[in-house]
Amino acid sequence: MIRKLTFLNLIILILIFAASIGTFYGINYPYPFNFMYDFNQYGFEYVAAIVLVIALLTALVATLNIKNLDFKNKFLRILPLFNSIFLVFMIFEGVSAFIHQKSKLIKLENAYIARAKKDITKDKIIYEYAGGLALPMYSEKVVKEIDRIHEKYGVTYLNTGCLINYAEIKAQKKYKETVSPYLEKRNGKNWEIKMNAEIEKIKRDSQ
Repeated sequence: MIRKLTFLNLIILILIFAASIGTFYGINYPYPFNFMYDFNQYGFEYVAAIVLVIALLTALVATLNIKNLDFKNKFLRILPLFNSIFLVFMIFEGVSAFIHQKSKLIKLENAYIARAKKDITKDKIIYEYAGGLALPMYSEKVVKEIDRIHEKYGVTYLNTGCLINYAEIKAQKKYKETVSPYLEKRNGKNWEIKMNAEIEKIKRDSQ
């Protein structure tokens, strides 16, 4: 019986630490999963501290006279109950955070879709991207020529800075999906390849 109780407690502890990972990604959805890179962000130290407090509380309760069981039996029987409550709380927090973030993302995607439809009517598609603070590599004349080509194909590329917002990136995909059929109808198939070839030619000629 002691072995089974020990195994049960171990399983619940593993689930608690797994739930802390899930809660992190629920709070930061749609942040991509990267276990090792985000290891220090999972809050394992806080979870461990709470687990320790639960263990101390369990030890205190186990000193009470319950069914004439010894301390070890009482401790191993009570601990999974308290840890299960903590586990349910963490799962609830993670799921609630995920639902909230998912709802925000859907609203953002709908906003980008609405913007895309509006931009189509104006024949001015704006592709946003996070590119940091780009240093000018070409002369003002070349930059104007590149902008002219973009205008010819009905697109503008807007650098939004170096901060990466994964919700924005995901929502921007909806924008691109919405405008892609329009741009293909406007410019023909493989229009991006043609546009980039014209831009590369201007860059080469400027060197």
